[in-house]
Amino acid sequence: MPEAINTTWEQAVVQQCIVHLIRNSFRYAGRQHRDGIVKALKPVYTAPSEQAAKDRFAEFRAEWGQRYPAIVQLWESSWAEFVPFLEYGACCRIG
Repeated sequence: MPEAINTTWEQAVVQQCIVHLIRNSFRYAGRQHRDGIVKALKPVYTAPSEQAAKDRFAEFRAEWGQRYPAIVQLWESSWAEFVPFLEYGACCRIG
């Protein structure tokens, strides 16, 4: 979908909804691990910069990547659409 939007509106910024990204992550997780996963992802989406988010995501990958590689793949494939979220101030983010 981002390609279709950018084809029509070249200057558009396509933003992945962080709530949907987290919910989609739960598709791949066992219920018993959801609290731990969301706790480990929170430093990613509350990071003050993209580099800080990458660093926190590397920590998430180290902790959960072997058990849930599909979650890691989901975030990696959505990264370009997730990054614009980091440009918004803390008042606009969930937490």
